[in-house]
Amino acid sequence: MKKTTLLIPICLTLCLLTPLAVLAFEVKTGNSVFVPSEQVIEGNLYAGASTLTIDGTINGDVICAAQSVTVNGKVAGDVICGAQTVIINGEIGGSVRAVGNTINLNGPIARNVQALGASISLGTGATVGWDMFLAGAIGEIRGKIGGDLHGGVASIIIAGEVNKNVRLRLDNNAKNPPKEMIFANGDKPVTITETAVIGGDVIYSAREDAAIAEGASITGEITRNEPKAADKRDFTIFKTWGKLISFFAALVVGLVLISLWRQPTKDLTERMLKRITPAIGWGAVIMFIGPIIVILLLITLIGIPLALIMFALWLIALYLSKILVGIVIGRSLIEKLWPKKKNSLIWAMLIGVAIVSLICWLPFIGWILCLIALWWGLGGIWLHFKKA
Repeated sequence: MKKTTLLIPICLTLCLLTPLAVLAFEVKTGNSVFVPSEQVIEGNLYAGASTLTIDGTINGDVICAAQSVTVNGKVAGDVICGAQTVIINGEIGGSVRAVGNTINLNGPIARNVQALGASISLGTGATVGWDMFLAGAIGEIRGKIGGDLHGGVASIIIAGEVNKNVRLRLDNNAKNPPKEMIFANGDKPVTITETAVIGGDVIYSAREDAAIAEGASITGEITRNEPKAADKRDFTIFKTWGKLISFFAALVVGLVLISLWRQPTKDLTERMLKRITPAIGWGAVIMFIGPIIVILLLITLIGIPLALIMFALWLIALYLSKILVGIVIGRSLIEKLWPKKKNSLIWAMLIGVAIVSLICWLPFIGWILCLIALWWGLGGIWLHFKKA
């Protein structure tokens, strides 16, 4: 089980760091990134922005982290994105792997879909060539899936076509679903409408029977299983997805950090590399003494505003620490293995954050190494501003 837990994030991370020498690539960052309809990018597109819109053609993969992602153009390879909102209207030649709050798929996708979000929708005109996996709160399937539909949700509507089997696990803790779920699905966790066409079996775990319209076409058998108590596998899956969300979030923050404070970030990481031991020492002190100072200030009453400010800064520094360590590691590796890109903080951040994440996910020793990395980054921030 531990090997499997590690294998999933490692494989997905490797997807982000596909062999860079094989294809050409382009990196785009900024507050708003736009690929116009007449533009053709040969190779992969790596993008980090608040808003990413692709109307052109990408002859490779799209790997992105943003607040909002909209793909209207054509992507020859995969789309691998983490964003608050992901909208796919264009043609995708590979697979879509998306993590976000709202995921709307409205175009043809040649291979698989793996989606994690609060709301996941496969629109009427959308097609998935192979299988679709979804994990989230509300699912809505109105398009066509060439293979299986599987995953875990709290509520789902199936009004489209699934060529093979439907295998779903409904949230067994959702005894009192939110109002929006009731409005979407009536009082049933699974709704199969009269327009649905399912070429295989429908197997689901739920507390109640599915609402299946008379006109629905289901070739195989319909089986409802009583939901079981959360087991170790459920916890492992939840933990893995949580790590992936955390990884994509770190990429977003890292891209913003580099875009807005490039030179200070460069200076800070250089100081961290030169003074590793003092940085780790100071980081350990600040990590433990910070909350104590905040509590003492709260007791004084007049120090409450300062305590709140200090606590917020302490939390921000803690979060940035591992990202900064990632940049340090990435810069060191690139300087030795890829000298032409030694001044690219973006590549350093992408590679370094991936390495730090993998180290932190290691069993037994991962948490210790992760803690040291946190101290290193926290101390580096302290030494930088103390010097300034």
